Amino acid sequence: MNQIAVEQAFTNWVLYFFAYAFVGWLWESGYVSVKKHQWVNSGFLTGPVIPVYGFAMTAVLAAIAPFQNNLVVLYLLSALVVTVIEYITSWLMEKLFHARWWDYSNVPLNLNGRVALPISAFWGLGVVAIVKFVHPLVASVVTRLDTAYGIFAAIVFIALMMFDLGFTLANMLSFGAATKRIGESIDAKKTELRTRATEAADKLAADRGWLEDYRKHGDTENKLPQLNAVQRRLLKSFPYLQLNDSKASANEISALADVMKRRRKEAKTK
Repeated sequence: MNQIAVEQAFTNWVLYFFAYAFVGWLWESGYVSVKKHQWVNSGFLTGPVIPVYGFAMTAVLAAIAPFQNNLVVLYLLSALVVTVIEYITSWLMEKLFHARWWDYSNVPLNLNGRVALPISAFWGLGVVAIVKFVHPLVASVVTRLDTAYGIFAAIVFIALMMFDLGFTLANMLSFGAATKRIGESIDAKKTELRTRATEAADKLAADRGWLEDYRKHGDTENKLPQLNAVQRRLLKSFPYLQLNDSKASANEISALADVMKRRRKEAKTK
C-alpha cells in the first residue's frame, strides 16, 4: 500500500470516528434533553462528540466487513463489540475519575451495572440500522470531506478533540475533590437536621429539607469550593452519575452548586 493509499485510509477512518461520535452525541443529548425537558449537552467533552460511539462504530465497521450481508452475524457481532467497548469505557472512567457515569444495576441481566443484555440487544439492532441506512449517507459525507480537504480534515478534528480533552481533564482534576467536599457538607447538614428532629416524620423531612435550610442560612456554603460551568454541566449531563467519594448524589450536589451560583450573582449585584 503506497503512501497516498495509507493517508486516505487513515483519513477515512478518522472521519468515520468523528462522524459517529457526533451522531452518538446527538442521540444521547436528545434523549437526555427530552427526559429533562430542556437542552442538555450529554457528552463528557465540551464539544459535540462522544468518543465511545466513534470507537464503537469504527470497531464494528472494521469487524463486520466480511459479514455485512448476513444480518444475524452482523447483529450478534455488533452487539458484542459495542458491549465490550461500553464495559471497558465504564471501568476506565470509574478508575480514572472515581465516579460511575452510567449504571444498569436496575436493568435485568446486567454485568456489574456496566452493561446489560437488554441494552446490548438494543445496541445490536441500532448498529444494524445504522450500517444499513445511515452509513451510506455518512460514507458519502466522509468521501466529500476527504476529496475536498484530505488528511488536513482528519488532523484538524484530532487537534480540536485533543484540546477539548485537555480542557475537560484540567477541570476534572479538581472535580473529584470539590464534589467530595460539597457532598460531605450536604451529608453533615442532613445529619444536623435529623439530630434536631424529634419525630420520625421530622427526620424524613430533614432529609428532604436540607437544601431549603441552605437557602435560608448560606454562610456555611461560602466555605465550600465553587464548581465552574464545565463541572456543573458534567453533574447535569449524566442522570445516573454516581460519585464514589461522596454519599450525596450528583443531583444533590448540582442543586447546591446552583444555589451557590445564584448567591454569588446576588452578592455581585448588591
